[in-house]
Amino acid sequence: MMQSPQASASEQYLQQLEGAVLAAASGSADASRQLDAERCKAADGLAAACLQLLGRRGWGSIEGANAGPGGVRAAAAAQYDAVAFYALTTLQRSPILSCLPATTPPGDNFAALRGQLRSLLLTTISCAQNITAIPQFVVTKIGVLLALLVREEYPSAWASPFGDVLAALNASNANGNIVGGPPEVEMARMGMYLSFLDAVSDEIVDPVADETNTKGGGQREQKRREQAKDAMRGYLNKGSTQNGGPLEPCVRLEQTDAANVVGWLFSVLTTTAQPGSTDEALAVSVRSAATMKRYLSWIDLRLAMDGSLDRALLSGLGGASAGNAGEEEPTQRTLLAVECANCLREIVDRGMDEQKKLALLTELDVFGTVFRLSGLVAAAQQNGEGKLDLVNEDGTQIEAVAAAAELINAAGLALIQGWEMDPTQGSTGTTPTNMQMQQCLELVLACLAYDSIDVSGAVIGLVSRIMASLEKKEDYWNRGFSASIANGETTCNQLLSRILLILHLRMKYPADFEFDYEDEEEAEEELYRTSLRKLYQRIVRLRPQLALQFVGQCLSSLPQPLSSAPTPDIEVALRLIYHYGEGRRPAPGAKSALKDPPFREMAMALHRSDVSSHPHREVLLLYYDLSVRYSALLKESPELLTILLGSLSGDRGLQHSHTRVRCRCCYLLLRLIKGVGAKAMLPHVEPVVDGVQKLLFPPEPSETVSIPSSEALYLFEATGLLLGTTGLDTAVQVRCAAAVLTPHIRSIEQTLQNPDLARDVETYGESLSLSISAIAQLSKGWTKHPPPEVQAVLEAAVDVCRNVVTALPASPLVRNRTAVLLQRMILCLGERILPAMPSFFSPLLANCTLEDDVLDVSQLINQLCIKFKEKAAAAIDSSLMPFLQSVLAAQLAEETSMSAEGQSTRGITPPPHLITEQLSVRKQAFATLQHIALHDAHALLWSETNLASLGDVLQLMNDGATTVPDPVMKKTCCQFFCELISSWGFESGNHGPVPPQHVSKAFFDFAYEAFVPGMVGCILAPTFNVKDALSSRVVAEVARALWYLKQSDSAGFQSRVIEALVVNKGGSPDGIAVGFQNATSAKDAETVLKAWKEKL
Repeated sequence: MMQSPQASASEQYLQQLEGAVLAAASGSADASRQLDAERCKAADGLAAACLQLLGRRGWGSIEGANAGPGGVRAAAAAQYDAVAFYALTTLQRSPILSCLPATTPPGDNFAALRGQLRSLLLTTISCAQNITAIPQFVVTKIGVLLALLVREEYPSAWASPFGDVLAALNASNANGNIVGGPPEVEMARMGMYLSFLDAVSDEIVDPVADETNTKGGGQREQKRREQAKDAMRGYLNKGSTQNGGPLEPCVRLEQTDAANVVGWLFSVLTTTAQPGSTDEALAVSVRSAATMKRYLSWIDLRLAMDGSLDRALLSGLGGASAGNAGEEEPTQRTLLAVECANCLREIVDRGMDEQKKLALLTELDVFGTVFRLSGLVAAAQQNGEGKLDLVNEDGTQIEAVAAAAELINAAGLALIQGWEMDPTQGSTGTTPTNMQMQQCLELVLACLAYDSIDVSGAVIGLVSRIMASLEKKEDYWNRGFSASIANGETTCNQLLSRILLILHLRMKYPADFEFDYEDEEEAEEELYRTSLRKLYQRIVRLRPQLALQFVGQCLSSLPQPLSSAPTPDIEVALRLIYHYGEGRRPAPGAKSALKDPPFREMAMALHRSDVSSHPHREVLLLYYDLSVRYSALLKESPELLTILLGSLSGDRGLQHSHTRVRCRCCYLLLRLIKGVGAKAMLPHVEPVVDGVQKLLFPPEPSETVSIPSSEALYLFEATGLLLGTTGLDTAVQVRCAAAVLTPHIRSIEQTLQNPDLARDVETYGESLSLSISAIAQLSKGWTKHPPPEVQAVLEAAVDVCRNVVTALPASPLVRNRTAVLLQRMILCLGERILPAMPSFFSPLLANCTLEDDVLDVSQLINQLCIKFKEKAAAAIDSSLMPFLQSVLAAQLAEETSMSAEGQSTRGITPPPHLITEQLSVRKQAFATLQHIALHDAHALLWSETNLASLGDVLQLMNDGATTVPDPVMKKTCCQFFCELISSWGFESGNHGPVPPQHVSKAFFDFAYEAFVPGMVGCILAPTFNVKDALSSRVVAEVARALWYLKQSDSAGFQSRVIEALVVNKGGSPDGIAVGFQNATSAKDAETVLKAWKEKL
């Protein structure tokens, strides 16, 4: 173990520390733990020791740094080794740079250590001989430490950090100009200062999320950042303001540190980006522009609007290199153009009102400059401004064009906002704003048409904003640009026509596009085209006839026959038709589109063509999608429906060689059947069903392609719809249903006989769950009770499904799909399902281990009660108590899990939202018991099976009513008691089965002694908000229960409620008690309850 020093780090201690650092660098975990322990133990976080470690390596010593010319590299190897880097990192994390209050006990010592650190760093970087030998990671670390010192001490303890660092680097003279010297040394000095400026931005201007928010550390750091930032801009420190008012500038703008930083960056930018500059110099220029961007977002706008700076940025934007064949990495001049564009975008994005933003854009002349550089006019090369080619895709490297597009988008969004509010926009387009708007439109259309999604996609936001403006201010646009429009065409129509042409061009997929949406690049292409389609839909909404005319021209330009048309051309034409309905108004758009005779003719001509024979699968699927969207057209044209069904079910659809086509066609066939309706499909039922049956169960051996089981579910549902909704004879329904179900059931039985069934629950569970789902999907065709003969076929399928859940109850998928099937069979089989329900409940409840299982069983019981009322009692009787026990077990499992995660502690009540999560399982029990009481199935509560547990059931519901905070659950539990009081009452006109006398007496005793006092106490409690809408419903249910008690047993109500409860709780006999006595309805009782609450 290292011996801790008393006053300063001893030589022995430093040697031990060095050894531990080197061991940790070699991978020693023990050494790393030892170093962490030492750092935590030392009051200064080992800052003093680290300063001495650096001193031992020549840091802060001119003699140590100025090893002879041949020894610079050798000295650097030792000077910047692992020990030095550890020392720098430890200093960065030490308390001396953590914004501790000055009153901290070692505060004076910390200030002295910061002074030593500053001196050491400045002395080290001032040595010309070693500046080029410093590794980049050390350069970055030095910049961070200097920035942290700025945060700690600027301006009170370190008045001029930016000038001091610059002077130490010897990179400027008194005038701030770059001095001469070896190029590599000058580049290294500039790079060091840029690292410092970047670190200042990271630590002061744009810091990452605070990691020290305890004991005020985060607040102190934030305050210091604000003080340093204000000082850079020449404002008084917030700590020195007396009245908390606005800050006042105390330094002239041109003398502020922010002005000096921007001036230095501008000098570097212009000096290193001269014609003929080396790549090394241009790299520094790129860095300076990138750093400049970070400062332009918050410095005084007058500095950002300096004419020389803006001209330099515009010049850099136009200096991108031309793209060369096979050149993947952008050149330095292209990177400079990107950063210059980013700088200009930062200036444009500065917050201000619309009129000031217009003046800013006019002064910058972004649109005029980029327009001249773009190649859109013949004078593009004038004045030696360079070029930013938006016409010839190979003319400029793509990175620069994309950055320019982002600049155009940002500036255009700002321009259009001010242009719409420009008070001078009363006449035609001679105003400066109109001229900028015209240039902006040309630039944005050129970018939108550019053959790169990085460029084209960058301006989609501006194009969308232009369309919104066209929609709301059409007259404004037509007036503003009327002078530039020929042939009497309005501005809006001409602009939308141009955009349509561009969208048609850009929506085409590349010839080598593979339609592999899992590929990252192709997914990006698809996302881009989705944005273009939204623009197209907006044009359809604005000018449906203009869009329709354009679509017609696109279709007529395709070569005939359509099956031989190029894939990009035919695909985009079909896209235009398909998405036309999405933009058409009024909704639904497809229906409105079919009201246009030209559109109907186009769609019908498409159906009569041979487009379904096109070799590309995506064209085929798009045609089928289009057919389904406009399926209403096929109702009136049976011959077209016949052609489509033949294509969809043949080797161009369900039997296609590609799996994606087969899977998609399963879904589209179902959508088509639903779209055209039963009447149109009647002539095709038997052929389609027979064809589907052969696809699902091909004879052996067969060359028929397979359909995945998950997609085959669509075919089962389609078959059910055809059989159950088209009015077929019962015999035909039975024959076709049996033809589909018989081989399906046989397949299930074969799977159940597999000896590996129990050993591989996951695999076989997934397979068998899909088989069960198929039967459920088939049954959807019979929305009402099917004929008894069809019911018999479905019953046979249900029996097989019972065998499945009995054989594989451990599979959650099998349990869930079985529950879904039973919900369907309750509708299809009616009372014929009741005898089978207990045999299903048994395996479902025996493995009810998940919250989803509880929900499934609860929904089944609820549906049985709703559908069959008191007849459901026998089917549920033996399952009620096991269900409630499963609820309790699932709740305990959830609470145990939450306790293990540390979300609740004994003796501490968890927050309300966690209580609600814990009660989510109990909620199912409350709802189920409420349905039992509400739908007259309550006979099972006193059955021989459940009578012994009736008291526990009542206590469960009473706890829910009185202790659960959720008002919805309270209301559910109160409804349970209301319904039982009404049904089991002594004098009320009870309905449904009546329990034995001793059961009724025990229930009413519980109601009088537990439920009513508990609920009245709950309502009268100060925390109960009767004005809350949900809580008010609880009051209404309690009032209804009191009214039913009064109706059922008026004498008992008088003695056990009014006298024992109301009077004893302070109700006045002439007030609340009399109110209950005189109540003639549940509403009266509710009024009395609320008056009682208000009185208290």
